Amino acid sequence: MAHAYPLQSINSRRLSVFLFGVTAAQPWYRERIIKELYEAGLNVVVAKLASDHSENVLKAIHRESETTMAAGIPSCTEVLPGDFSVLSPEVRGHIRRQYGEGCCVLPLSDYVTEYAAEMSGNFAEACYPVQSAQIVKRKHQLRALWNQLVSSSPSLLPVEYCYLELPENGTTPVRSYSQGFDDLPEDTRLIVKPDELSSSIEIHCAASKTEAMVIAHGVCERLLSRWREMGKHIGTDVLPRVVIEAAIDRSCKLHTGGEFSIEFLSFREHHYVIGITQKWTGSNFMEIGHLFPAESLPAKLKFVVEKAVASLLGQLKVRYAVSHWEFIVTSDERIALVEGHLRPAGGRIMELVENSTGQSPIASLCKAMADESTSFSFDPHVSCGLFWLIPEAPLTKVNHVVRTATTASPVIKDIYINESGIKAAENWSHSTDWTTRFAHVLAIGDNVAEIMGYCRHVASHIVLYGERDGVPAATPLKLAIDA
Repeated sequence: MAHAYPLQSINSRRLSVFLFGVTAAQPWYRERIIKELYEAGLNVVVAKLASDHSENVLKAIHRESETTMAAGIPSCTEVLPGDFSVLSPEVRGHIRRQYGEGCCVLPLSDYVTEYAAEMSGNFAEACYPVQSAQIVKRKHQLRALWNQLVSSSPSLLPVEYCYLELPENGTTPVRSYSQGFDDLPEDTRLIVKPDELSSSIEIHCAASKTEAMVIAHGVCERLLSRWREMGKHIGTDVLPRVVIEAAIDRSCKLHTGGEFSIEFLSFREHHYVIGITQKWTGSNFMEIGHLFPAESLPAKLKFVVEKAVASLLGQLKVRYAVSHWEFIVTSDERIALVEGHLRPAGGRIMELVENSTGQSPIASLCKAMADESTSFSFDPHVSCGLFWLIPEAPLTKVNHVVRTATTASPVIKDIYINESGIKAAENWSHSTDWTTRFAHVLAIGDNVAEIMGYCRHVASHIVLYGERDGVPAATPLKLAIDA
């Protein structure tokens, strides 16, 4: 049975937007998006699934005092059952009476896209079919769709894969292969990763098919022993499912790693390019830097990737959404899709876009939903980057984090330091997964070199004081891309 928190100024003349996954959002993002939606002219309804307790997980990771849901911004919260099919007729009637027939949805997490799609289709126009949410969430299914598309352009690269599922009852593993996977040599370099989880969790390299299968079984075991418990907190069941893919040959002529993402805004089944983000990743596949707009992408490939992702959005029958698609440029300058998400980008990419263009993609979509406008402009006026920070030399123990000089500047848009997280981490040297990214800087500038200079200056004036093997020691931070 759903119940609503006390309502605050729900305006019957405004379109209502149900915001799914907001409790799983980073603290700085949570309040920002509620404010954006309200200022775009919508009633904001935080749709919290009864099975979602992610706020408790984030509280432990960010170790911040409990924050309110955008204090002072009119909004309300509806607590809904974890399974949409058990939403009672009484609750459905309450939602229609309270928010009208034309409400829309906006999912912020991969784990709520199916629920959001089903709810939107039951109360108004569906954002996209439930099946499309399932395809994009399951990496091997999206890979199959991509591999069908590549025949349309020699600039697109297919990626061969094997899907593996280990039934928990000990029966024979379930396997399926792409058309060319069996033809790959035994010593092919492969990537092993969960089929459903996001946030760069449990991604591993293998030097051969045999090694990949061994790693895949280990990943399945850890999905159950480590990540299933966290999955319960965010309302999703983590299953022992992995995908093994041929490693994509990354270009060395572009920035390190040759990785990018492209953001799209879909409205009335038309798909508008927001822009392309340049991304740096560490040795463990964790993202360590973002730049918008991308500088290193060859101009001739911009149209190729725009057309390819727009085609995917069309096949998925996406009606409205802000979506995020990650890709790699190969050494022979072809595009290979990494994965996709039918929700806005994380990693503060939406803020990079807004700082660069002056327009918020999420607010732009919601304003269009509210007043039926179709004018979208995301022309960059300045570059904006975010770079994660790590210590120059790890300390065994950290007692204090000190800014040794003022870092206030109009070009520095934000400095995030999770001091409690740094203190709690032993020998912190780099991010092993998304839970250990403790510090970053967001800045604007004319180009990436200028932005990196600003961020390096900030990093050098953040100093960790503590011990190294029992001896008092200190170390400044540095950009993770400089490691």
